[in-house]
Amino acid sequence: RKIQDLELDPLFLAYMQTPLTQEICAHVYGEQTPVASFRAMFMNKPAGFGTLLPWHQDRWSHLDRDPLITVWTALDPATTANGCVKVIPGSHRNGLLNPDHPSGFVTEEQSAHFLRHAAPLDLELDAGEAVLLHNWLLHSSDTNRTTIARRAFSVCYMDANTVCRNGQPYPVIFGTGAL
Repeated sequence: RKIQDLELDPLFLAYMQTPLTQEICAHVYGEQTPVASFRAMFMNKPAGFGTLLPWHQDRWSHLDRDPLITVWTALDPATTANGCVKVIPGSHRNGLLNPDHPSGFVTEEQSAHFLRHAAPLDLELDAGEAVLLHNWLLHSSDTNRTTIARRAFSVCYMDANTVCRNGQPYPVIFGTGAL
């Protein structure tokens, strides 16, 4: 379902290092802050299957700070029928909903609260289109009810000064020491 560490492939790395992405990262993390890839992966939601992913925020408790942005690029059309990403607009402004919980999943009560105040938005995209997501934005996806796979390339960018509690290094994409 997932293939990770794609920043080590020259084709994917070139896509990750576009001037627009560098500009976005500089805006979020600061002009002089080196930026690393927390996760660069190919995602596959198979036809007639795929995983139902409940409402959650992207966060990782083994880091001393959360990555803040993900660029999600559709490799196939992403539609409601094939389980496109759904978001609750503006929900990232509330910060982490479960800061002491190791996963980013929220309770049914929490998601119901946000759904009372904002309608979910299906991020339907054509192949090749990309969307920029704040990692605290509540999002989910349904199973794929079509006969065609829904594939995507997802890159999560983080401040390269982030400390991982298990000592795992992350490849620097922009700044000093970049690949």
